[in-house]
Formats: sequence, structure tokens, C-alpha cells
Amino acid sequence: MLNLTIDIIISIVAASIVMLVHELSKYYFSLSMLHPIYRKRKDLKVNLLKYIDPVGLILFVFTSVGWQKPGEYNPIQFKDKEKGFFFLMLVGMAANILLILALIPIFMNFYGTTRTVIGSYGITFVFRLIQYSFALIIVNLLPVPPLDMAKMIYSINPNFYFKMIQNERIIHAVFILLIAFNILNAFVMSLFTPIQQFLI
Repeated sequence: MLNLTIDIIISIVAASIVMLVHELSKYYFSLSMLHPIYRKRKDLKVNLLKYIDPVGLILFVFTSVGWQKPGEYNPIQFKDKEKGFFFLMLVGMAANILLILALIPIFMNFYGTTRTVIGSYGITFVFRLIQYSFALIIVNLLPVPPLDMAKMIYSINPNFYFKMIQNERIIHAVFILLIAFNILNAFVMSLFTPIQQFLI
């Protein structure tokens, strides 16, 4: 029971960190993209909880696949309204990739060498950060509003995006079915398996 509780805590903390890395990187990058007129109105202080999606967090804990609560951005306020919004959506995924690349050497250096219980939990925590970061990237590559790929589509082809929005309920229904029938989880884990085999 204690091990299960600690495992759940590790998963919650790891998932929260992965979400925050994804969204905070976008938020602070967006400040550099803003037109000077709007930059003065932005606050450097951020409410971290607004990026934690409760449903996404629960799914991370129990299925290893979830999502963050995307921040809201107005591309009209950017210096480059088209390219700026597109690249902003890439920043979150790039931040998760960098986190994975930073953690892989740590995991490989300590995996199998730790003899303490605390060390074992530490390795589990690092692995979850890698696993959840990868899952978050894949989920955000799906054209599901309001996740990153949908917003990238908006920046490239607004007309197609608005057609997507008209069918948003259908898209969300399909997305929920993919989760309910474990199809999304199986897909993401099939992509992650080569990385896991490389690590272990």
C-alpha cells in the first residue's frame, strides 16, 4: 500500500512538472514575441496551477498518457502574427524534448546501480519524467483543439482550422473513444517502446 501511494505521488509530481515545462516555456517565449505595446501589460508572475489539467493529470497517473491545460495567446499581439504563433506552439514540445535529452544520461548512469529505496524511487521519478514528456509531445501532435497542433493548423490555414472547430464535438468524441478503448495509450507506448529498450 505504501509503495502504491509513493508511486502515485511520483506520477503526480512528474506529470505536473512535464506540463509546466511545456506551458511555461511557451509563456515566457511568448513575451519575447509580443509587440512592445502589449509586452508592458504582461506579468512575469504566473499561476502554475492554471496549466495543470485535472483530467490529463489523472490519465497520466493511471495510463501514462495525458495532456496539459493550454495557455491562451492572441497572435494579433505578436510582432510576427503568422510565424510567431506557429513557432510558439513548437516551443513547448521542444522544451519537452530538451528535458528528455537532459534526463536520459542521468537515467542511464544510475539505472541498475542504485541500492537504496530512495535511489530506486529517484530513478522511477526520472523515468516517469522521460515517459510523460514523450507522451505529452505525441498527444500535442494530434489535431485536437485546443492542443498545440490545432493551433499550428490555425496559424497555417485559419479557414481549415475553423472547419475543425465546427466539428470540435466530433473530434473530441473520437479522442475520448481512443482513450476509453486504450487505443491512444497503446499507440503512444508503441512509439515509446524503442526508447524504453534503449534506456533499459
